[in-house]
Amino acid sequence: MADGKSDKDTPWDGDRGRLHPLEGPWAARYDFLKSHGYLLRPRYRPGWVPSWPASEQDPEFYFEDAQLPLHSKRLDANRVSDGKLVFLKLIPKSSPEIEIGRLLASPSLQADPRNHCVPILDILDDPVLEDGAILVLPLLRQIDRPPPATMQEFIALIDQTLEALVFLHENEIAHRDCAFDNIMMDARALYPEGWHPQAPIRVPSFKSVLPSRSIREADHIPYYFVDFGLSTFKKRLTTGVDGQERAPELSNDVSYNPYKLDVYILGMAYKRFFESIYRTSDFTRLQPLTDFMTPADPAARPSAQAAHARFKEILAEMPEGEVTRRLIPLSGETTSERIWNDIEHFVWNRWLSHWRSRRTSGPLV
Repeated sequence: MADGKSDKDTPWDGDRGRLHPLEGPWAARYDFLKSHGYLLRPRYRPGWVPSWPASEQDPEFYFEDAQLPLHSKRLDANRVSDGKLVFLKLIPKSSPEIEIGRLLASPSLQADPRNHCVPILDILDDPVLEDGAILVLPLLRQIDRPPPATMQEFIALIDQTLEALVFLHENEIAHRDCAFDNIMMDARALYPEGWHPQAPIRVPSFKSVLPSRSIREADHIPYYFVDFGLSTFKKRLTTGVDGQERAPELSNDVSYNPYKLDVYILGMAYKRFFESIYRTSDFTRLQPLTDFMTPADPAARPSAQAAHARFKEILAEMPEGEVTRRLIPLSGETTSERIWNDIEHFVWNRWLSHWRSRRTSGPLV
């Protein structure tokens, strides 16, 4: 998260039939947000009454309005103009996320195809907190829901994010927290009807579970950097210890290069993401890239541009069979599962991928 701390563990204990104290400020923003074209879910509307009977012991499993926010400072809303779900994020007005978001939205940078940075759709003054602002952002999905199933799909993630890092650094922006949780995917091509923002395995209405999808079903899955709350602009040196990845140089007292920090964080993000889902042995071909990006000494690290060039070299040397290879889950497979998955993968690569229409999605607006 932007402040280096996650509020995923906020204690939401208690009666779901009443708003938690941390939800109260969202209910207080209901009319303000409505007047600006954003409608909160029924739970936060004036006069809300739970839709479940008092005798219901586990409403969170069956009722949409029993869903609590995953983060106290982040919520979803429906954009009235087109019915799209959007993401609301509370930040201080002093956050660099506003300045950098506006810079990234400038016509020249927005037109750059390497700009894989989440666009800010709207910025509102917070009616509850005097020094607060509300960012309106596209609804994105975590990059492991679903994860890449082949080396080729994982390579696409690396290519887009390294390209984005080169773009940022060329424009003198350092992200400083481009770790796993701050890389997200536009999954609309896989789930055109959307998903419930606070229960991502359910449809928006919460009435059923999302169908199983694979990345290969989409023509293209865009990946985006999010959360520029720690980012710097035109600073060759900086200080600070916040962020998800505990890089060796982080310090409140000794200045360090934020661009070399980005390279380290992104290299570790690839390594941690892969090794959390797949067999370590499957990472052999890409390990030279992460080793190249993550020396403990910042001076020994490459620039983002050099890291991207090295990635292209590794890719050019990779046999085609390795590029299209199916990745094996860390949990392993039974013999029958392996045989079935291998057959399915072979049939898709040999025939289905050539004629089956793939899902697409439009711009994030």
